[in-house]
Amino acid sequence: MSVLTMAAYSTELPLRTDLNDAHEEMAQRWATTGLWWSGAERLAIVEEVRNARDSERLAPWESPSQIDGLVSDDHVLPAAAVDAIWRITNHPGTLTAEWHASILGQGLHPEAYVELVGVVAQANAVDRFADALNLERVQLPDPSHAQPARSSDPSVQIASHWVPTAKIKGPNVVKALSAVPFENESMQLLSSVQYVPLGDLLSDLVSNQNSLSRLQIEVLAARTSKLNECFY
Repeated sequence: MSVLTMAAYSTELPLRTDLNDAHEEMAQRWATTGLWWSGAERLAIVEEVRNARDSERLAPWESPSQIDGLVSDDHVLPAAAVDAIWRITNHPGTLTAEWHASILGQGLHPEAYVELVGVVAQANAVDRFADALNLERVQLPDPSHAQPARSSDPSVQIASHWVPTAKIKGPNVVKALSAVPFENESMQLLSSVQYVPLGDLLSDLVSNQNSLSRLQIEVLAARTSKLNECFY
């Protein structure tokens, strides 16, 4: 069988075209200037996700910034961001409100944290897909040189989350990143190809839009969430 070359991956596996396209688009989004982080900083977030995955696992109470030689002094990201990336990547089940407050206490803006969480979650989802299939991870493009606005939206506020959210209707999973609409949009794009479109979340339980049925998908999702200690 000849090697199938697509935008994101080169493999003989019969990967769906929409997965390849979506993962390539995610890489382009990471390189785009965000609301709080520049394109270079957003790519650095992805690189730190990869460092956290590939390095010797730290205990939840250990921070990479406190270990000599693990984080360079001239790192483009602040230490609080690097520490948050590693903790979210390797120990998401240990996150607490107190830990979140400690990260913000080091100077990270609440909405910058939301954007960081969005990129970290996307990078983990895309990279773990590649790792599971023994594929090369998606290559990172050159960053945008535009500067982020870093302007807070006065309409977002802390309601039922640790982080500020917009006043929108829907389940918490839809609200979580709503303070930074671009990340909410990215989450929905990735969810649509790796899970189901959010519009079909409750209305479509029987169609076989993917190689697995919706019921099979839910069994796997529930088991994975349990193993990852996902409190949601």
